[in-house]
Amino acid sequence: MKFLANMIVKFDEWLTKVPSAQFFPYIKFTCADKPVKVCYDLKRKQTKFCITGGTHMPESIAQEQKRTKPIFEDIIATRASMSNEEKEVAFAFLDYCNAKNITYKWSSTNRWTLKAKSKTIGYICIGVRSHDDNSWRILLDLKELLQYEDFIQKEGLTEIIYNNVNYCESCNHKNPCFGSATILGKEFGNICGVCVSFKNPNTEALDNACKIIDFRLALSHGTATRPIFDPITHELTRIGNKLCVSEISDLEGNTDENRDNLFNSKYNNYFYAGPYEHMSKGDSHNIVFELDNPAELKMYSLVTGLRLDVPNSWALYGATSKGGAWTLLDSQAQFPTPVTLYTERAFSIDTPKTYQYYRIALNGSYFVLSQIHLYTK
Repeated sequence: MKFLANMIVKFDEWLTKVPSAQFFPYIKFTCADKPVKVCYDLKRKQTKFCITGGTHMPESIAQEQKRTKPIFEDIIATRASMSNEEKEVAFAFLDYCNAKNITYKWSSTNRWTLKAKSKTIGYICIGVRSHDDNSWRILLDLKELLQYEDFIQKEGLTEIIYNNVNYCESCNHKNPCFGSATILGKEFGNICGVCVSFKNPNTEALDNACKIIDFRLALSHGTATRPIFDPITHELTRIGNKLCVSEISDLEGNTDENRDNLFNSKYNNYFYAGPYEHMSKGDSHNIVFELDNPAELKMYSLVTGLRLDVPNSWALYGATSKGGAWTLLDSQAQFPTPVTLYTERAFSIDTPKTYQYYRIALNGSYFVLSQIHLYTK
């Protein structure tokens, strides 16, 4: 220890002779066959040393898992706090996930992300964040499911959800959740996200968790590479967006990439409405688009994107000239439910006429769309 103290004194003397720098100065050496690192803590403005490779400063759970990215099966197999029966339930759940092509990969401390078709549906957790309380649990997100209230009731899932709402366990001690939400018509307080939690599940609880996942997997939604198209448009011809939409702007003639994304035939580019710089701000968003040639639209459609946030309402207009009067062609008071990702919803134009200029006014302060499609005969 005297040797280390002398090293720190010499290290401090060296620091006084070194100009201010943007790095952390340190020296390494070996003491009693232990690697030692002496460094200067810029934040606390003090010199400290640590002995690595020994028992003096072991890795934290977070550091170890970030380095090793542990496999959940290995954690369960070596977990002394779990009985054989509890381990059997855990392995049964992993067998279920493998059979359903659900992946479970380490994502953060004591947490493995459950994904189906590349979409996150929940998590497997050990304890509460970095605190291991000898529990394991299955967390399942409910946000997308709650749109299907009638189907949830028919499948007998309502009580299962009510009985397993995820209450806050101070997972973040600095900012406890203490949230509230209405779930299937019932108000819940002090919850941690809109999800259900199955803590140390037995066989019955595991079956209930699998029922919710099965219901989730049965929902049809598209992807950015394979969106689901509305079948009512099959007899119509979609106007080729790249070739036939020649100019896109707002009412004042301003152009930007955000609006262009609605007509570029790329479902992984999005129109964003929201408060941030790259988004269209406000509660009403006018998109004016000019066709190469006049066309009589029979239908048009909106395609959802990577989130479930959609416009509250909208209206479609047509005009014969850029500065001409706008004629209302269609209006919708709400987006059809249920809302699913990368899914097209088409709407008829009852009295179609031939126009070269069209305008859609989308209402809502926060939403995402991937494309607008136009259809003619």
